[in-house]
Amino acid sequence: MVRPRRVDVASPSPPLAIASPWRDPVIFDPNESHQLTGTHAALYRESLGVMLDVFREALFDGSEDYVSIWSFGVTLFDELHWQQQLSLLLSVSRCALNGSGDPEEWNALEKASFYAVYRNVLSYLEIERDLERMDASEMDYTLGEGGLDLEDDDDDYDDYDEGGDEGEEDAQSWQELITAAYQEKCLREGLTPEEIEAYLRFTPDGDGDLQHWFSLLESLADQTLDDRDFEMAATLMDVDPEIATVIKTELGIQPDYFIATADEPSSEAVSEMFQELAQLAGVPVAGDLDDDVAPF
Repeated sequence: MVRPRRVDVASPSPPLAIASPWRDPVIFDPNESHQLTGTHAALYRESLGVMLDVFREALFDGSEDYVSIWSFGVTLFDELHWQQQLSLLLSVSRCALNGSGDPEEWNALEKASFYAVYRNVLSYLEIERDLERMDASEMDYTLGEGGLDLEDDDDDYDDYDEGGDEGEEDAQSWQELITAAYQEKCLREGLTPEEIEAYLRFTPDGDGDLQHWFSLLESLADQTLDDRDFEMAATLMDVDPEIATVIKTELGIQPDYFIATADEPSSEAVSEMFQELAQLAGVPVAGDLDDDVAPF
């Protein structure tokens, strides 16, 4: 699949999370592997691959203090240094793609890092929606009132091949990957094709159907994440400690859940982690790029 180039703008705000009938209760089987498979794994790798573009830019920049303006959509993850983000992504991706580790033992930072892979997909969907709107607007402006002249006797383009580069015919869009991954999930859970089709059916809206894709991504993330407690980090860290303790107790949150820290690896370790993550994602490592080709 040909990945979209990263846009050097801050990631747009995600749609408001609402209750969804697709959010299923998560029941963990201690004997079941947590490794993602099929199209779900392909979707995860695709998002991880484009996330590595941010870190590839940092590697090319050569500065340990490099600050990216890109937001992955998860506050707790976005506030970390990029080296810490890289380290955490490697830890959770080893679990997600190789089955190494147990997500039930993840702390807030690890859960936020895993969740960022899914929210990153939503950011690209929103960018694609905005680009489509811009293209449509430019087309309206170009055509004006005269519209498009379809009376063209020139046959020069009759044999034009829209297949793109070799191998692109099998490429899947973000929406196709999400849909296929969700279908696989529902089939494993015993749903009938008719039930799955009912869940996937949606009415287009003015927001580019982002809420629909958001709900499907949430359901896929729920296969691994048993909660979203990490999203409460900023709130609970700012309130009175006694009140925070009461809230944590009521919600079953461990006292040290939000105070876990992420190590900042050395430059040598960063290079090794990037290479391993690139292999997990199935994308070229930094050294595989031509010297005259930009990192994005």
